[in-house]
Order: sequence, then C-alpha cells, then structure tokens
Amino acid sequence: MADNEYLLVAAIDFGTTYSGYAFQLTSEYDPEDPTKKILSPQAWNKGPAKLTSMKTSTCLLLDNNQNIDSFGFVAEEKYADLCMDGDNKNWYFFRRFKMQLHDTKELNETTTIEDETKRKLPALTVFSKSIESLTKHLFGLLEEKKIQVMSHEIKWVLTVPAIWDDVAKGFMRKAAELAGIPSDHLTIALEPESASLFCQYLPVEKFSVGGQVKFSDAKVGTTYMIVDLGGGTADITVHEKVTNGKLKEVHRASGGPWGGTSIDGAFIKLISDIVGGPVMATFMREQTFDYLDLMREFESVKRNISLTTTDTVKIKIPVSLSETCSNVVKKDFKALVKIARKEKQIMFVGDKAKFDPELMRTLFRKATDMIVRHMKNILDNTPAGKKVSLILMVGGFSESNFVQDVIKKEFHEKSGRKVLIPKDAGISVVQGAVVYGRQPENITSRVLRFTYGAELNESFQEHVHEPGRKITIAGCDYCQGYFGKFIDVGTEVAVGHKVSKEYRTTGPFDAHCDITVYVTPYLKPMYTDDVGCRKLGSLRLEIPDPSKELRDIAVDYVFGDTELHIKVTDKKTMKPCEAKLKMFE
Repeated sequence: MADNEYLLVAAIDFGTTYSGYAFQLTSEYDPEDPTKKILSPQAWNKGPAKLTSMKTSTCLLLDNNQNIDSFGFVAEEKYADLCMDGDNKNWYFFRRFKMQLHDTKELNETTTIEDETKRKLPALTVFSKSIESLTKHLFGLLEEKKIQVMSHEIKWVLTVPAIWDDVAKGFMRKAAELAGIPSDHLTIALEPESASLFCQYLPVEKFSVGGQVKFSDAKVGTTYMIVDLGGGTADITVHEKVTNGKLKEVHRASGGPWGGTSIDGAFIKLISDIVGGPVMATFMREQTFDYLDLMREFESVKRNISLTTTDTVKIKIPVSLSETCSNVVKKDFKALVKIARKEKQIMFVGDKAKFDPELMRTLFRKATDMIVRHMKNILDNTPAGKKVSLILMVGGFSESNFVQDVIKKEFHEKSGRKVLIPKDAGISVVQGAVVYGRQPENITSRVLRFTYGAELNESFQEHVHEPGRKITIAGCDYCQGYFGKFIDVGTEVAVGHKVSKEYRTTGPFDAHCDITVYVTPYLKPMYTDDVGCRKLGSLRLEIPDPSKELRDIAVDYVFGDTELHIKVTDKKTMKPCEAKLKMFE
C-alpha cells in the first residue's frame, strides 16, 4: 500500500513509565511542515482531580483469565482500590515492565515477566495486550470524532529505544501483530530519531530552554547530539544535518538504564536502607495501595527538584509504613530515621516527612553522573562527537529540572555548546514518530551497532582454528561454528545498503538451506560462541524445484533501515526464495 493511500498515520510510544499515541489524517498532511495537525489526545484522566494528560501510565490490569480489564491511570486506580479491599490476589497488575525487555539476555516467545505480586505471564502476552489497549483507545477516539477507519487503512508506527537490538525490535513487532496490527502495515521507529525529526520544525516559542533561534535554522553540516531520556533508558546518538531537511546518523546509538525510573529505585533504596529490607519487602507486599500511593506522590515532586532547590521536599509517609516497621522490628519509622542518622535530613511535620533538598539531589546523581560521563566520552573521544555544537534533550526525564540544570552546567556553561529542550519533551518522540511514518527517507543513513555474520563450516586451517572444532564432511576438514562476518560494527550504511553472500546446499534434492545469523558488539569475532556473540535468528531458505545438483543461493542482507531486511534468490533459476528470519523458537 502506497503511503498516500493510508487514511492516517498512527504512532504508538510504548514507554517504561508513560505510554501514548499520536495520529495524523492523510488529508491534513502538509509535506512542508509534517508536524501540523498531529493529534496527541488529552484523553487520559489522571488521579482524583481527573487532570488530563497526553500520555498515560504504563500499567496493565488483567483479570484471572488474562483478559484486559484496563490500562493506564484507570488500571492504576482500580488496582489500588483492589489492594485496599484485599481483592488483588486474583488479578494481574503489570507496571513499568518495559525495562524487563532491555534486561533479558535470551529473549524468546517463552520469556516471562512478573507482575506486582510476582505472578508470571509470557512477556508477549503482556506487551501485546498493552499495545491492544492503546489501539482500542485510539479507535474509540476516532469513533468519537466520526472518523471511520479500519486497521489495515492505517500506517502504524511503533517506537523503540535506539539502543535495543534486532531481537527486541522483532519482539515488539510480534507483540504488535498479536495485538491486531498487520505486520506489513507496521514501521519500527527509533525514539531519538523520531524526536530529532520532530524538532526540525519547531518554532522558537516551542523550546523551553535555548530556543532563541529555530532548530531548523541550523546549517547543513551541523552536528548535534540527541539525548533521549525516558523512563527506563538514556538513548544517546549524534546526527548531522544534510540537504533538503534530511538527517544522517554519524555516531551509533548508545546509552544505558539511566532513565527516570532509576530515581524511583534510588528513593526506594533510601527508604529501604532506613527501615531495612525485610520491612520494605513486607510493606510493598502487604500494603500495596499505600506503596503505590507513596510512589505516585514521589513521581509528582521529583521533577521539580533542581540544582538550586533550597526548600525541603514534603512527602506524605503512609501510616502503614510506620506500622509495618513496628510490627517487624518493633520501632516506628521516625525512630529508624534516627538510628540511620538521617534525622537532620528527614524531619517530620504531622504525617509529612520533610526531606533535605541535598538528600533528594543525591537520588539523581548516579543516573546523571552516568549520563554526563557517557556524553563526555562521545564528545571528547569520537570524531563525530568532537564536531557537536548543539545538544537536543528529549523524552520525559528531560523535563526534570535537576537533569536540565546538570546538562546545562556541564555542556553549556563549561563548553559553550547550545542546549535545546522542547517544551513538550515528553511527547516529542510520539509526535516525531508520526513525522517518521510520513518521511522515513529523511533519515538517510545509520551507524551499525553490531557486527553481523552467519555460522559457517569454514575450511579448517591448522594452527589457526581450535583443534576441537574440526569436523570432516565428505573427506574435507571444516571448522565448526565459525563466525562468517559480513559487515562490521560502526559501519555507516545508507538506507538500502546491500551485503550479498552466497550459500550452497549440502546434499542432492535439498528442499531448503538453513543459515543461522549472529551479532556481536565486537569487531573481530572468530567463533559464534565467542564472548559477546548472540544468535539473532535462523534463516530457512526454501529452494524452488529442488534438483540433484547442489544449488547456490544468493542472500542480500539489506541494512540502513531500523530493522534488518533479507532478500534471497536461487542462482540457478533466478527465482526469489521464500525466506524469513525467525528470531523466536
């Protein structure tokens, strides 16, 4: 389906802390300014005051039969009520679970994740039902607006962190497919790229920091760093502006788990260090409503903390936490604060604790130190980084005053680089994903994050290959498990860049040829089980009209897009072969 035949483009931003969507009708698309008429509906209700928000919390509530009950703020509120009534045991409640994908080493269809009560479900089930919840919300809104559209008439865009590997991207594609999104109508977009495209069109007044000039005024050749700080990850890459409003990646995406939820983790650790691990575990398990309420209150105050904050930070401490302390260790929370020698940093007025601002700033420093260190390493030690004159901060965690202060101090005040932060940093990704859906060709090239290769039986060489890997096939000696590299990590590839390889069937009348593709972050792997090597997937090449003679199969590995594409041809007949890279087995 041609892009102009879709009735609309819809982008889903599935975040660690918050999720949402945006869409744009094709009839309202303006190629001169593709950000016009992009709708991010303020249709999510938050909290007792029913405040509206452009995104909702990434929370999924399922009944005991794994049917969707609710998603987002509604799920959070209902589960809190179930906990208060003691009725939560027969429900599945998943909260902030996206990072489990980042942390999983061997991701497959059987990978499970835990809900808040440690009950497990397949990760594919949880992710697909979450995506389904977002698509249902979109269709409900379209119905309200009297817009009639079918799923196959929509070009879908799903955002993922740029630091995710191909397997995680493939997992999200599979989850979207299970949620009812046709795979051939789905595009995977990288979060920092989407934000980068979106900010090209923002006027001066749309930047809260540094917006004295339009970002679009930057000259061709300008090199800038995108710092995408989300709930789970910090995703950092470097782009260069090229002609006709296009961009190219000049330093590959990198980063780590230094997003906003790491601050929540530091806060939990602070309380746990005071009351002790057993008390905290009991409180979280038995007083789930109060625990969730405590974390929601912390979420509302943490973004206002800055480098210059002098006022104490007031947080209501649940009575049940002190009661749990008394029940488990026979001392209340105030007494444990004194024992931990923090009575000068944590004081009490009624049911509120007043946290010293410097104590609260320490919760941020591990994450911001890692972000700053990583940025400096790129800026100081890479050819692309040394050319960076501007830093663009996007993502929800970029809205934190403390994070903004740290980045401005380190990179503007000390090195003179301009720092730009859009006013709606948290929705720049999802709205930019709509722009990417319209103009994917505006990212002209990318830098590979991995070395790619196929597992081969290479001709065995004495004193080169390990003796234990020698196998003999038809009288010839081969090295088993050899990493047949076909492209290097760090290679800049234009969209559509092809690497062609030929493979041969092993026997007469073979109906297929199997190839296993591996990746590694290292430049010179020898074997597929070397440190850092990971199986990307299995490729089964179906041979048309199998014959007695051995057949040569040409495989084009196509790079430069957000996902790896593969095209296969039988050399004898020049017919295309059916082939699909299977990542989950």
